[in-house]
Amino acid sequence: MANRLPNRHLNKERLVTSSIVLKIGASINRVPKQPIFIVGTGRNGSTLLVKILGSHSELISFPGEANQLWHPKLFPDDKAEIEVPPIEVDPQYFTKVSLDNWPPEHPNKIRHTFSGYYAIWGKGRIFVLKSAMISFMIPKILDVFPDARFIHIYRSGPSVIESYFKKNFGKYSHFSCSEEEYRLICARYWNSCIMEIERVKENMPLQSEQAFFELSYEELCVSPKKLLDQLTRYFDLEDGDFDFDISQIESRNYKVGDYMADDKWQECLVAMEPALKLKGYI
Repeated sequence: MANRLPNRHLNKERLVTSSIVLKIGASINRVPKQPIFIVGTGRNGSTLLVKILGSHSELISFPGEANQLWHPKLFPDDKAEIEVPPIEVDPQYFTKVSLDNWPPEHPNKIRHTFSGYYAIWGKGRIFVLKSAMISFMIPKILDVFPDARFIHIYRSGPSVIESYFKKNFGKYSHFSCSEEEYRLICARYWNSCIMEIERVKENMPLQSEQAFFELSYEELCVSPKKLLDQLTRYFDLEDGDFDFDISQIESRNYKVGDYMADDKWQECLVAMEPALKLKGYI
């Protein structure tokens, strides 16, 4: 008997973690063509970007970040089978441990999950997924999805650090540090993430194959219409079909204040200097 498609009105977050989507994907085995992966540090405006993209009739975004698929033995933190420091502490090591411990045939599970979801809700649309925990595994993603494309959204380092601090400080029961230490950890993470994505850009033919689009959160807030026009061309979509009220967009960067003149930021600014210079923040 053929697989029956689940009710489309079921909660998507719950459905994508069920065996239903996986079974449908395995039976169809047809991954979305040229899937789009949104990468970056996290706390960088990627959620806002996904909301905007999801308002277009030809774009379908995967619910959540699928981190239980990208890091099956390490995520979520309270159910991790392998104990490692949080990704902010050493993202290269965290990613290596995760990839080294992927179960056999795990790439097929990822493909089948996305295939099943796309079969239910895609209808030929462009598939988009964002995650703050895949920026150090872009080469692996290209192994799994050779025609993948990427969007990198970045944001001023101090704003990212402050947002990370408010959300995650004290979250990890097995990892403790002072407020100053955690801010410095996040500063180093922000710099590493920006520089890793730059390294991938330089060493892989992403830009030459129109597979890479980069934008800043600040640009999105200041000139949303201009940026949406650029994304329309990147996606090869019809003009003016984003059903999102761009008047709602406003920058939240003011919350960090004048960090250049604040002594508490000086050590973090030193740690972030290479990427701050690269992206024109200093």
